[in-house]
Amino acid sequence: MVIITNVTEADLPKVYEVEVESFEDPYPYSLLKAYYYLSRELFLVAKEGERVLGYSLGIIQFGYRGHVVSIAVKTEFRERGIGKLLLMELERKFREYKCTYSYLEVNYKNIAAIQFYNKLGYKVVKLQKNYYGKGKHAFIMVKSFIGDKGFE
Repeated sequence: MVIITNVTEADLPKVYEVEVESFEDPYPYSLLKAYYYLSRELFLVAKEGERVLGYSLGIIQFGYRGHVVSIAVKTEFRERGIGKLLLMELERKFREYKCTYSYLEVNYKNIAAIQFYNKLGYKVVKLQKNYYGKGKHAFIMVKSFIGDKGFE
């Protein structure tokens, strides 16, 4: 059974493994640890027992904007709904903190991720050139919570 819970310091090495496996230019361990201290309530892990299957990480900007900093699931556990659970719980927390929308960046070539976010209500609003480095562009995707039945 998969449980979504707040990350613990003991989870960080396993989260880092997921990060390295998932991204071409992974965040350094030190940055994940900094986010642990800065945004612990919005740093979530999907676990099965003690095994970390994936994570999501968000921050709130300007008191109303939820930013999905990162989300990743171990390769062998993808396409089982774990990413959806992680993102939905992060969005629930954004709403709890009265955010009016959520946004994220995604590699413009990552069709699977773009389709995943589209299915969950995110829309491409901008192409950010060179976001990940020279020639590595990102789409900025946004999901509004206004008019959303989960938003009060």
